[in-house]
Amino acid sequence: MQHPATSHPIILICRSFRLSHRCNSRLRWVFAMAMVLPTLVSLAGLLALNADATADDATPLRFPDNVRAIVSSHCMDCHEGDSAEAELRLDHFDSLSSDAKLELLNRVQDQLFFGLMPPPDAESLSIADRDQLVSWLRNTLRARNASKLDEKLREPAYGNFVDHDKLFSGDIQDKPFTPARRWLVSPQIFHERVNAVFKLTGRQRQRSFYGVTNPIVLPDQSGVRYYDTAALDGGHLLVMMNNAQWISQKQIFGALHHGENSRTLEFPNPKDRWYPTNPPDAFVTVVKKAASPSDDEMIAAIHAQFDCVLQRDATTEEIEQYLPLLRSSIELGGNEEGLQQMLVSVLLKSEFLYRQEFGEGDCDPFGRRKLSPREACYAIAYAIDDRVPDEQLVNAAKQGQLTTKEDYRREVTRLLNDKQTFFAEGDSALNGIHIRSHSVTHPKINRFFREFFGYPNSIKLFKDVARSGGFYDNAGRDYSGTAGSVTNEADRVVDLILQDDQDVFARLLTTNEFFVLHTKSNEEGQKIVAEWRRVYEGLKDTDWRDNTEQALLDNFERHKELFAIIRVTDLREDRRKHHIRDFERFMLFFEHTFGKGRTPITFPWFFHGGQKFRHSEIYNLPPVPGAGPLDYQGRWSRGKYEEVETWDYPVVQPFAVPYRKGILTHPAWLLAHSQNTETDPVRRGRWIREKLLAGRVPDVPITVDAQIPEDHHRTLRERLDSVTRTEECWKCHQQMNPLGLPFEIFDDFGRYRTNESLEHPDNLLQRGNGKTTADLHKTKPVDATGILDGTGDPNIDGEVADAFDLIDRLAKSERVRQSIIRHAFRYFMGRNEMLSDSQTLIDADRAYVESGGSFQAVIVSLLTSDSFMYRKDTR
Repeated sequence: MQHPATSHPIILICRSFRLSHRCNSRLRWVFAMAMVLPTLVSLAGLLALNADATADDATPLRFPDNVRAIVSSHCMDCHEGDSAEAELRLDHFDSLSSDAKLELLNRVQDQLFFGLMPPPDAESLSIADRDQLVSWLRNTLRARNASKLDEKLREPAYGNFVDHDKLFSGDIQDKPFTPARRWLVSPQIFHERVNAVFKLTGRQRQRSFYGVTNPIVLPDQSGVRYYDTAALDGGHLLVMMNNAQWISQKQIFGALHHGENSRTLEFPNPKDRWYPTNPPDAFVTVVKKAASPSDDEMIAAIHAQFDCVLQRDATTEEIEQYLPLLRSSIELGGNEEGLQQMLVSVLLKSEFLYRQEFGEGDCDPFGRRKLSPREACYAIAYAIDDRVPDEQLVNAAKQGQLTTKEDYRREVTRLLNDKQTFFAEGDSALNGIHIRSHSVTHPKINRFFREFFGYPNSIKLFKDVARSGGFYDNAGRDYSGTAGSVTNEADRVVDLILQDDQDVFARLLTTNEFFVLHTKSNEEGQKIVAEWRRVYEGLKDTDWRDNTEQALLDNFERHKELFAIIRVTDLREDRRKHHIRDFERFMLFFEHTFGKGRTPITFPWFFHGGQKFRHSEIYNLPPVPGAGPLDYQGRWSRGKYEEVETWDYPVVQPFAVPYRKGILTHPAWLLAHSQNTETDPVRRGRWIREKLLAGRVPDVPITVDAQIPEDHHRTLRERLDSVTRTEECWKCHQQMNPLGLPFEIFDDFGRYRTNESLEHPDNLLQRGNGKTTADLHKTKPVDATGILDGTGDPNIDGEVADAFDLIDRLAKSERVRQSIIRHAFRYFMGRNEMLSDSQTLIDADRAYVESGGSFQAVIVSLLTSDSFMYRKDTR
């Protein structure tokens, strides 16, 4: 086993720090210490905080008389002696060590806060006693910086524990603020900061960098994922050591070869040929100078790196720190090596990985400080997008025009109205064979709804393709599969509604207008179909079926324009067989579409190999003509068509899809909230309870085996009820099952159904071929009834017939609207709301209602609120 001391971050950093072999040991020691010392200082600060936290230990920790009386009368019956429930004893509190006392008080505080103590069958505490006990626990633990509950409540899973009714009551008079913080950047912001290091803008920006590993990883659950709770650790630092080496090497390479023809350059790694072509002049001066650079030249290089990495000049103190270090390293290793190590040291500053928001100036009467103009500049930029602030925002900060609410409103509105600067793909992870992610004007704004609904998680499933009848493709190398396609289609629905920006929340929940296999714009698609129709009408009476080659030769000159439309442009012998193939494919495709009174899809099967993009059936639509599962025996992939009714393709989209109502019935969301082989009504119900009703569901106790019994003579609902209707389970499952079971009208692929297939060998009626047909089993009718409770509106709460009924009711609920506002708050603030944020949330809700349901109005309201503008030291 590795000794604990050898795994300390400082040791690991020192061991991982490697300089060029041309550098001697003294230079390595100088820079190793330069890297380690800032971390040592930070750790010393943490140790000082811990020392302060335990300073009160000299004062004995005891129950005051009033608390002791409450504990004796209400708690001792269950928590005394060796048989104390949950092994939580209160009778020997005074004899415990200080650490053990704090641990016990944390457990008691958790039980009281989460409503688990006293138990339902015990005498309840009076409001006055409860308030006394809770207040003493909170103040005692906070005074010792030992409250674990405070840390828990900062995590995403605990956001709903802030009382919803109080938040929107208007009774809270506290002034909003955000605690002063250092906030670890998101993966997206980190990537854009690397782009900023190289001063890459517009189309110069890189999607990825060969030698950079993104050290930031976010959780993958549905809901807001980027919070200010994460901290830099040894793992981040080790990754950044390697990143800094690669980035600095590219900076040096770009400076050494500035102005040279890139085609004549030799690269150390032929697979890694990118480099920055516009390096700072100060770097070029240093690396190309034969003699040692002057102090002014070295200072210019230090300032240039601070500008690249941190978008600011180095301070006087930083120049005093870095200049002697750079001078010594150049003396030891030469201009190139010495400069590179300075570049590395700036890249390793924690400021590169953190957002700093402490506020500046004197506190107002409420103990708050307004963000400094520079802090505000970054806060606004990172709320709207992931890139560093643009020039106009930076200038506003420098000129003192980023201090008032109206200043914030001006810049936020400007950035939201900019439809070009941030235009980019919504999620490049979807890109692959024949699919490109839908591009949007503000990817970060759209990302809120992707995270809130969680439908991109559909891509993580691995389904049994044969069970789908063959239309479903799992993700593979360079292909995000059917789940990637329907995720992209869900993105388009969200973006359309956001672009209209009216009644956004209700439309997202209720729209039945979807995009399906829509690879062309409406205008382009209509043009393609019109031209194809001309081809079919002009060539259908030729002898293309029986003698394709002769029909081509006889009609090519007379109908050259028509043949060009179907990619037949000449009669060259070396291309003849391809032209014959294309002529026959198109005409057969047209015969089974135009010839049967149907409109052809504008991306036919032979454009993509036959096996991709045939998922119309996941929407309960007919199959795409000729696009059945790829049959390597030549069945459909070579243009043979089944005599089945195929899809009459709607060229103009979105279009109304039957049996659909909003994102919660979109295949992407249904897939994301399913298992690999079954639906998941518990997860679906929990999502609705927590995301739309601001409710709380405890995690599964570690003593519970949360498994649904295998019995495929019963429906999933029947099997679920058999294990969750017991008293100990139902107290939690009553919050989820009645909300998730209405979605049983959709199977685990997301297809609408009225009967559930009992997939078990004993129930097999007919064996499918696994390619175009699935196994056929006995079925039972789906019971999709449920109960909606928790909206606070008796006209909305009640029994529901199915998911459509449930969604209609949810869309009318004030609580649902406010719950979405709460999640938007978390997304743009990077934290859970507090009771003191009440006015911010009320204002955002009012902005949404008064604007006719504009999400942009919500964003402007949040980003001009006191919660966004003010910081307060709460330590």
